[in-house]
Amino acid sequence: MDGMAIADPRPSLMVTNDDGIDAPGLRFLVDLLVAAGRYRVLVCAPDSEQSGVGHGITWHRPLSAKRVEIMGATGFAVSGTRADCASLGISGKLFVGTIPDLVTLLLDPYCLIMLYVTEIFYSNRGYYYAPYAIC
Repeated sequence: MDGMAIADPRPSLMVTNDDGIDAPGLRFLVDLLVAAGRYRVLVCAPDSEQSGVGHGITWHRPLSAKRVEIMGATGFAVSGTRADCASLGISGKLFVGTIPDLVTLLLDPYCLIMLYVTEIFYSNRGYYYAPYAIC
């Protein structure tokens, strides 16, 4: 080898929620996904509880993202809402040029699992991006 990094061939899967980076449900799902070994697991979640915010985005203050140690995953705690986390996570900026192949949104412990295509509006760029997502 000439010192170049070998790209990980596994699909990338991003996990986010509105309960915060330390929520037990988020950590449980991430642990399961990492243990499966089939995905590059990316985590981008609010740094604190953000339930009830809906699709709200942060306007009046800058966002910050802090690297968080999660064994087997790449994780960031963001000083914003779930929508901020989703936008930042799929922007290609947070995960060094990686846009997740699949986004999992943990909304509620009683949420039915369904696969759908979602549109996430980038207010700062003015365009839509449609990754696959699981609720």
